[in-house]
Amino acid sequence: MNWETIRNVLARLTECFSGKMIIAGILAAATHKYSVLVCCFCILLYLDILTKWIAISYAYLVEQGNEDPAFFDAVKGINSARKARKINSEEMRKRGVSKLFVYSICILMAAICDLMSYENNVTPQIVQVVSGYLAMGEALSIIENLSDAGVKSMGRLSELLKRRGK
Repeated sequence: MNWETIRNVLARLTECFSGKMIIAGILAAATHKYSVLVCCFCILLYLDILTKWIAISYAYLVEQGNEDPAFFDAVKGINSARKARKINSEEMRKRGVSKLFVYSICILMAAICDLMSYENNVTPQIVQVVSGYLAMGEALSIIENLSDAGVKSMGRLSELLKRRGK
């Protein structure tokens, strides 16, 4: 066994140790299942806001005399609806951030409950229920926004989901 090689390897491992620990911590947090859940909720919130803008743009185009604008016309019309002050980015950003904060609190609460369940030898399922409920609420909101944006099939899907939920 070459002790000099071992010493060299150990010396290189400890170079920039604090930087390596920070990177390891970030990677651990980024790949943790609850971090992934929060990132997924970020994506859902972004899609919700985007589809809301498309729906507002669609309504603006109808208001301007375009009887049945195509979906991509509504997407392209977001900028004109914003210039006409139909879309308030600041308000929607505040709503999105507060929603994400509330979702994070709910997931944290569910994770604590799951940890308590696990410690009591009970199968933890609270995170699944809470995240599923929150995700379905966002999915329904996205579907409703697309329906408001003139996508006919989403209107039928929205009605179907609402009937099934009663």
